Amino acid sequence: MPQVKILTDSTADLPREVVEELGITVLPLTIQLGNKRFRDGIDITPVEFIEQMARTPVPPIVSPPTAREFEQAYLELTKGGNAVVAIHASSKLSQTFHVARRTAAPLLGRYKIVVIDSQLITVGLGMLVTAAARAAAEGASLDYVVRLVRGMIPRIYIGFFVETLEYLERGGRIGKAQAVLGSMLNIKPLLILEEGEIVALEKVRNRAKAIEKLAEFITEFTRIEKMIVLHGNTPLDVQALIEQTSLVMPNLDISVEHYGPAVAAHVGADALGVVVYEGM
Repeated sequence: MPQVKILTDSTADLPREVVEELGITVLPLTIQLGNKRFRDGIDITPVEFIEQMARTPVPPIVSPPTAREFEQAYLELTKGGNAVVAIHASSKLSQTFHVARRTAAPLLGRYKIVVIDSQLITVGLGMLVTAAARAAAEGASLDYVVRLVRGMIPRIYIGFFVETLEYLERGGRIGKAQAVLGSMLNIKPLLILEEGEIVALEKVRNRAKAIEKLAEFITEFTRIEKMIVLHGNTPLDVQALIEQTSLVMPNLDISVEHYGPAVAAHVGADALGVVVYEGM
């Protein structure tokens, strides 16, 4: 019986054991750091990448999987009449979705391939992919998996702040003037993803205040089903955020994870963020 196969990219920051358990296919992005090239999620750990990034004066360059890699994945996964649901990072933050969709277009007459713009990044994307893969493993139809993913997207919220706006400016995520102004004033904006795009929610002047605002962002939700704190390598900030959140939500189950190299290339080593999945 044909099955639904799930394809994503390495910005989903999925644990290896989840990928293996659910049979998820993950195409790695490529990161150029100085004279070295890494396959995201394969050649280097998040902590190792952040350490190397701190020692390299040249900013990292992130490239999406190639059309050839997507074509090979589609042809392999659709063997036996299987359908493919490809779920990728926000099209406004990465070229991966665009490459995936362009490559799938000439194949659609012969194969069942649905390419979805998650409007998310990192473990927010990972939540979608994991839910889709679990449903597929239980025998769900293509239509059901697609409806499930699209129904989850509006219920996943991402908020974060960065130590410097430099990386976002270099990656074209914000304007140069805005980045320069933020650096001059030592502004640490609380940023959120809104329909897949980074927007500033509030601006503060120091990390302590930024952590406080991030805790307020979390505690505005009343039906949190899952919450993850994301950081590069700032455990003390993580501890402070959890402590402040727990004062208001003492029973909230909070997971902690590192964001991956591809995300670090855009937000730097010292960002702190949260991903919230809100229940119905």
